[in-house]
Amino acid sequence: MNAPSPSPTHPPSRETELARAESELASQEARLGEQLTRAAAEAENLSRRLLELRQQVERLTAERPGDEHVRAAGSRLESASVHTGITEESREQALASRNEALEARRRSVEDSQRTLKSLQQLNTRAQQELAEAEAGLKRSAEAEARAQREREAAARAQREREAPPMRPAARPAKARGNTTQLDPHPQGARSRPRMVAAIDQRSDSNFFTGFNTNISEGGIFLATVQSVPRGTTVDLDVLLPGTRSMTVTGVVHWTREVNDKTPELMPGLGVKFSYLPPEVTSVISDFVATREPLFFPD
Repeated sequence: MNAPSPSPTHPPSRETELARAESELASQEARLGEQLTRAAAEAENLSRRLLELRQQVERLTAERPGDEHVRAAGSRLESASVHTGITEESREQALASRNEALEARRRSVEDSQRTLKSLQQLNTRAQQELAEAEAGLKRSAEAEARAQREREAAARAQREREAPPMRPAARPAKARGNTTQLDPHPQGARSRPRMVAAIDQRSDSNFFTGFNTNISEGGIFLATVQSVPRGTTVDLDVLLPGTRSMTVTGVVHWTREVNDKTPELMPGLGVKFSYLPPEVTSVISDFVATREPLFFPD
């Protein structure tokens, strides 16, 4: 006589419960393994980027030993560090823990979670240091370009003072009939400016809003000495900590020039958003929740 089949009302056996728990832990281990692999790859990229920036600082220090921006970037890079190669040991521990009891495997997964969180925090800190160093190098290049333009302008003014006066040319006779005035800026002759805004918890650049705190109706304060006329449409590559570069479009809404009376106020541009994709709005809103935006009444 055949044995009766198990009743559907019988509780699952301990073996079934353990198999289910093991399956869940295996899935969690696989996800953590993928995340650790991505974090390690990012650490490798940051390490190469750190080496390149240090080489650039060494070259600029030799060329412009008195440049304070280069010195500041060098100081930041001295304290910057990137941690690599810490994921393989965690993965081996996770594999070995499969031969242990369920509670031991759970502790191993928790250890992996702490390792991942630590690596992500270290990567974020290194990314912020590198972004600030890059911003300092960019400010140095802008200051050098501005100084070069001033030297060229002074040289032109000196040549004009030393040149003999010129007699005014005779005014041409006025032509009869219709005349056509040429557009000094034909359509398509100039391309739209493109700028980079790296924003973190300590950068001078920041998002701003008006009376309506909806970020999509606000904009970005871009700390820069670059002069861009009000009303100019620009493309911005926005880089936030832990995210990829995002492109937004805006219009220069207001400007702040260099003022010796208020040296604590960083010169720059207030670029108001003219188009902000929904996915970019979500990322910016999450960042604004960690850093209070500037207020600018329209």
